[in-house]
Amino acid sequence: MGHRDKRKVSRRQVLRITAMAGVSLAMGTGLVRSLLSRAGLHRVSETRTQMGTLVIVTIVAPELRVAREMVQNAFAQMERLEGILSRHRRDTPLDRLNTKGFLEAPPPELVEVMGRALTYSSMTDGAFDITVAPLLELYASRFEQGNQPPADHEIERILESVDYRRVRVGSDVITLERPGMKVTLDGIAKGYIVDQTVNTLVDDGAERVLINAGGDMAAGGNGSLEDPWSVGVRDPSEPQGLLANVRLGGECIATSGDYMQAFTQDRRFHHIIDPRTGYSPEETSAVTVITTSAIDADALSTGMMVLGPAEGFRLMKSLDDTEGVIVTKQGELMTTPGLDHFAV
Repeated sequence: MGHRDKRKVSRRQVLRITAMAGVSLAMGTGLVRSLLSRAGLHRVSETRTQMGTLVIVTIVAPELRVAREMVQNAFAQMERLEGILSRHRRDTPLDRLNTKGFLEAPPPELVEVMGRALTYSSMTDGAFDITVAPLLELYASRFEQGNQPPADHEIERILESVDYRRVRVGSDVITLERPGMKVTLDGIAKGYIVDQTVNTLVDDGAERVLINAGGDMAAGGNGSLEDPWSVGVRDPSEPQGLLANVRLGGECIATSGDYMQAFTQDRRFHHIIDPRTGYSPEETSAVTVITTSAIDADALSTGMMVLGPAEGFRLMKSLDDTEGVIVTKQGELMTTPGLDHFAV
């Protein structure tokens, strides 16, 4: 028995075990550590606060020292990109754009993300709109001051500064054409950063990669393609409940929900605001999108949440390589047929 216990375990067997265990696999588990070692692989997972949420980077790679360096480099890349794309930090390029109304010689990353954002705005007829920032600031200030939503007349006044069609994005200058306009990339930057980080880890030699950035998740690497990771889709009505378990090989998943940052207990007011009306969506509780990139999943889940169940579901079904589920306020599930392909 002792001799057989020490025989080499194939990498495919170990990749399957790590896929089944997913992100909840404990690094301290002796059995898993032994199996990885016998397959010539090492699993490194680290959690940090990044992009305003908890980010978990998990990789499986041949060399332990190199794997640890790769994870450190991954977080360094996230920090660098957040330093360009965040509106919450002082003196980032995005902060300077919001302060001045224009930004000369913008970083190419900001040009790319804002250009993509305008594409999603057109696709969703303005349901996804990065110029919604003044509305978000208004709601945050009113609930902080008196735990009350803004007055209708305040919302109407701020809506005059919200219009993605008045944003000009060029490689030499970005311009906000109306006074008081501000941009938030909260609904798209996280997906972009996750995509860039996954690509870097795979290029550096990781066999399996899974990044979980506050529910925005992306998988990569040949090992992930062979044996996808198992991840859960949260039930918006049950804090610990799951709607489904799905498999991610090279795909990405993102969820937008009224439960994530609610201003009120009944979730009538929350952090997702319809930029066309100035109020939170009334019909949708959560949207989960699975597609080929995290930036797509991130932006589309937000846009479909605002569009509402009927329009959002029509858009979801019309897009190639896109599956998902929409949960209405009444608890109805609207699921695309292809989601079965990802079911565990």
